Amino acid sequence: MYLSFIYISSLLSTNFNFSNDRYSDNQRAQDAMNLTFFHWGIHGWIVYVVVGLLLGFLTYRKDLPMTMRSCFYPLIGERIYGWMGDFIDILSVVCTMFGVCTSLGLGAIQLNAGFQRLNRNIAFSTTNQIITIWGVTACATLSVVSGLKLGIRRLSELCFGIGMILMLIVLFFDETWYLLNLYVQCIGYYLQYVVQIGFHTDAFAQLHSAPDKLEASEWMNNWTIFYWGWWIAWCPFVGMFIAKISRGRTIKEFINATLTAPIFYTFLWITIFGGAGLRMERNAALANITCSSLLGGKNATQSFLGLYRLSCRSKNDMWFDVMDQYGDLGQFLSVTSLVGIILYFVTSSDSGSLVIDCLSANGDPDPPVLQRVFWALTEGATATALLYAGGTDALQALQAVSIAAGLPYTILLCFMCVALWRAVQMEAGDLDSNGPQFSISLFNPISQPSCKAFFKLFLATVAPWYVIGIAAKRRKPNSPRGMACSMILMGVPFYAWIAMMVAELLPVKGISYVGWAVLFLFFAVATAIRTGIREKDGIHGNMVEDFFVVMLLYPFAAYQMDQHVLNHQTRERCDTEHGHVGSYENPVYKVTGHKKTEITKL
Repeated sequence: MYLSFIYISSLLSTNFNFSNDRYSDNQRAQDAMNLTFFHWGIHGWIVYVVVGLLLGFLTYRKDLPMTMRSCFYPLIGERIYGWMGDFIDILSVVCTMFGVCTSLGLGAIQLNAGFQRLNRNIAFSTTNQIITIWGVTACATLSVVSGLKLGIRRLSELCFGIGMILMLIVLFFDETWYLLNLYVQCIGYYLQYVVQIGFHTDAFAQLHSAPDKLEASEWMNNWTIFYWGWWIAWCPFVGMFIAKISRGRTIKEFINATLTAPIFYTFLWITIFGGAGLRMERNAALANITCSSLLGGKNATQSFLGLYRLSCRSKNDMWFDVMDQYGDLGQFLSVTSLVGIILYFVTSSDSGSLVIDCLSANGDPDPPVLQRVFWALTEGATATALLYAGGTDALQALQAVSIAAGLPYTILLCFMCVALWRAVQMEAGDLDSNGPQFSISLFNPISQPSCKAFFKLFLATVAPWYVIGIAAKRRKPNSPRGMACSMILMGVPFYAWIAMMVAELLPVKGISYVGWAVLFLFFAVATAIRTGIREKDGIHGNMVEDFFVVMLLYPFAAYQMDQHVLNHQTRERCDTEHGHVGSYENPVYKVTGHKKTEITKL
């Protein structure tokens, strides 16, 4: 509820500090809105859509359990029921836990500031914030025990209603024509600049070397990366939650309900409250209010004619400063905001607890009540520990935890995108799930351990050129010269890389970078061999996938190629002995008797 506005005000402050000689005030205000829309637009909501759509599709179309491991069924098949599936679910539980705890901690800080505004005798302290966390946790526990259709649903509807009341009051009380114009204008700017901003990485600012000193090198870390980590940390929780309530929808309906509609509603919310905040900041500047002003300044307890200099104010005060400008309604709006914030975080906590319950119960839609209580209390305890350990830097601690939780899940999200594409291809008949594939999985030495497998994996680790070269020779036995060339082209750069990494320890400064560059020759040759094996056997895939498998998991890739070619050779020999000559062909799978909407329905 509050972070969207805080973000705009903080960005406005950054622009005033670093951009006075470059932009007009109107341009700085528009930049603030553009970047806020970027953070809360497609780039934020898409992670929920990917997880929710993939999970709902596989659960309702393929009868897989409602748990995060199911998302990887198009990639690893039945192995989701082994240790890999367990690892995915455990990581999802941890990610969801820290994502919800970050929200609880930030909400407690905001609520403490709000209570202090209403009663100056209430101190802004870690103790009061911890008390707030446990109050929210107690309400969330009662809600999650009551179930999805009663407590969680009704609280969510109440929260939405409170948010709508606040938004409409501000829209009509403030300069309505200005806010509506701002909404239309900002959507236009967003559509024009979303690609440019999406690829902007602050590359020059990260050099810390701008001659004019007009740079904010830490800004992206403090805001964009934080939001990125926070969105992703929430994606297992929100993705599973929206998948639960989306049965019977088509893919088009699902995307419209979980991406299009939320984005335009969020943009309206940001425009109304962000626009009101920007207007206050500009009016305060015209009224000569500065950070040192006794009324409306940094440490002021009262406004100057309803105005505060927001760029000087604490992040926790900004929301209530904006509410105060609406005269007699200011107190009512502040109290209503506090109630809304409390209920929003209660619904976040109880929904998070329910999702974690389902994950830890292997997808059981109705986990035991005692388990629900355990996870709700665990969330409260974790948020308390983060706040207490952070002390005066609690906000930074919460941001760090959010980013740390989102980082490992980013890798899983990338695989989920591939899994979603393959799942839809299989459903449409463009890809046969029973067609040719590698005879063993990439992680076979771990999933089916044996002394022979570990020895071969060790050999593939220290001498991958040999293992891959032998696989190439078995595939083309009449080309010994080609095998020798391949081994040399892989072995020389591989050991040169190791030697140069060791030489860096002696002082041969920079030699390790040469080693990394040379190593890519090994990756290129190994990728070419893997691609050749895959294409000859008709296995679905592409060279990009082959390259990343070799680059990130070269011992497993080498082991897989060697065993696949060996198994293929053995099968061909058996077929020849029994008089069966032929190759395995990929049968064409055609969809018949299904309408398009039926194919894409969850």
